[in-house]
Amino acid sequence: MEKTVKKTVKEEKKMKLNPKVWDIPYNADLVAQVIYVYNSNERKGTATVKSRGDVSGGGKKPWKQKGTGRARHGSSRSPIWVGGGVAFASNDRNYSRKINKKVAKKALCIMLSQRLRDKELEFSSFTKEVEGKAIRENVGKKMGKKMLLISESENLKKYLNNMVGVDVVNPLKLNAKHIAGSKNILIDEDSVKVIEERLTDGE
Repeated sequence: MEKTVKKTVKEEKKMKLNPKVWDIPYNADLVAQVIYVYNSNERKGTATVKSRGDVSGGGKKPWKQKGTGRARHGSSRSPIWVGGGVAFASNDRNYSRKINKKVAKKALCIMLSQRLRDKELEFSSFTKEVEGKAIRENVGKKMGKKMLLISESENLKKYLNNMVGVDVVNPLKLNAKHIAGSKNILIDEDSVKVIEERLTDGE
């Protein structure tokens, strides 16, 4: 598959793209499943509440068992009392989930293909512009929406680190959530082969 890709720094150029990565039909259910797992894995189970065993007091029986005409109670820290502990306290809850690696790769291919079809993804060469202002100027033109830059260059990441709304991600760590959260995506030409080899296992 050959596609004419718009370049941000150089003139238009034809790049040979692997259809197994860049021409996959959209599957909303699969993407939603993978994004849900990523969101769950980022969730921290740090919420804590006190059960009836953690609340101070309540050691003495509030009143005697019989003869008062009131319902029997053994502790004033029962969950049905004001000031009592919480019933079924879900402390230290683990929200992490697992997903098949092939499914995660398929979701990333789907998102990359869809962004390319929607013309929300462009390819560019960042190697010569890191030291100058060209990258910041090109990025600044698209600051209306969050931007994602995919590159292995650590210099580029340092250079754009203080720009609000711009994320630089290494192609080896790229996942479907990065793509789903960005409408403007720039991919370093040197990273294209890295992405393709990673997602197709070198095929």
